[in-house]
Amino acid sequence: MKSLHLLCLLGALAFASGVEIPDELKEMGQMVHDQCIGETGASNDAIEATKKGVFPADDQKLKCYLKCIYSNMGAISDEGELDAEAFSSVMPEELGAVLNPMINKCKGVTGPDGCELAFNFNICLYNADPKNYLVI
Repeated sequence: MKSLHLLCLLGALAFASGVEIPDELKEMGQMVHDQCIGETGASNDAIEATKKGVFPADDQKLKCYLKCIYSNMGAISDEGELDAEAFSSVMPEELGAVLNPMINKCKGVTGPDGCELAFNFNICLYNADPKNYLVI
């Protein structure tokens, strides 16, 4: 099931980066987004704000939403460890050219738990390349 989630999330990332993807992948990406919102209670407004570099340190729901997305991608383990290399290795070539430099800059990011790690990782990704930063 993780590979299906990974595929749909990468599809959503490709869509955001202008790479053409089938509608079914867009729908699956939306399903994972909806699942993670349902699990965490994060608001769409908070998620959208991250695209502008707004990362409120006190929004635990947003932090855990980000962990949910990365967990579904296999980039953060259940133990709260980042696996940036696994994330990079499954990236389609078109996206890899843009996202891998960002991921490589941020692969050493840590956090006391998975939610904080995902949050810190996203801040790092945004700071590494605000123009190409994206979140599902």
